[in-house]
Amino acid sequence: METYSVRFFSVSSITKISMNLDADLLESVKAGEPQAYRSWEAKRTTVVLGRANKADVEVYEQQCKADKVPVVRRYGGGGTVLLSPGVLVVSLLTHVEQRYHFREYFRQINDYIIEALRTAGVAKLTQQGISDICLRQRKILGSCMYRSKDVLFYTASLMVSNDLQLLDRYLKHPSQEPDYRQGRPHRDFVTTIQREYPAMTCQRIRRVLDRTLPIRLAEIT
Repeated sequence: METYSVRFFSVSSITKISMNLDADLLESVKAGEPQAYRSWEAKRTTVVLGRANKADVEVYEQQCKADKVPVVRRYGGGGTVLLSPGVLVVSLLTHVEQRYHFREYFRQINDYIIEALRTAGVAKLTQQGISDICLRQRKILGSCMYRSKDVLFYTASLMVSNDLQLLDRYLKHPSQEPDYRQGRPHRDFVTTIQREYPAMTCQRIRRVLDRTLPIRLAEIT
């Protein structure tokens, strides 16, 4: 850990899922830490809106209310996502020099994630849209980015073994979608790693990402 000057944050430092999720990482890097990194598996079903999303447009609010599923908002932009058990969340922060290279940074970081997944034995991975990773043309990862001066804050949700039926229960068809989705409903658009590779677990994938991404952080400039 110290070799690569990356500060790891434990999940125990997250007190609740809210707009301030990972705020401790952001503050640490603003205060002078070179990089920060965290990975964790969602334990509670939660709808997370992108910074500009409207709940009444993107979410079945009454269903969420009936099932006591919280609807919260994150720092980064992008679409609405559903966290639930089996979804692995990865956050990384670092200082960067390029202010407007959003696509380039998405491409670079997602390449590192694909590299890590391939070492775990997950094949047929591609990048699609601006910030997605697909397995056999179905989405398994969505990511977003937040910028604060020279700090890059990247967060991704990776579907490893989650219940995909929950997407139709809580999320409407998105108001904006990437071209490659081609109007597909949730059930035809997404998949999980475990569907294609039954032996894969969040714990196994997390270990691989935790070995790869902190080292690669130093290459993001």
